Amino acid sequence: MNSNELWQARAETHPDRAVVTLSGELGLTAVDRLRDLLTNTLRANPVIDVDLARVSFLDATILSVLVTAHQDATAASGTLNLINPTGHVRRVLTVTGVLPLLEPDDAETTPPHRA
Repeated sequence: MNSNELWQARAETHPDRAVVTLSGELGLTAVDRLRDLLTNTLRANPVIDVDLARVSFLDATILSVLVTAHQDATAASGTLNLINPTGHVRRVLTVTGVLPLLEPDDAETTPPHRA
């Protein structure tokens, strides 16, 4: 990782899926590299889990990359699932409606907060 970059990515291929693990802060500067990583990973395996456990920030440009990759995976008879989002990232994904779209079907749902 370049010391000026605020994020890291790692892709692992398994027999039934690929796992892309992201960490750090993902914004506009991450778009091209993340898009390329997801596109190349999709070519190897159309089933991808994107692990967001170590992502502390993402913006709308990254949401667009994730949704587009999901659409590409679906077109290839696969899927792209977001796993382990926490904190700010989970809130952004939920408020924008992206999490329900990209969360695995068997994901544990958190009951709504009641004030």
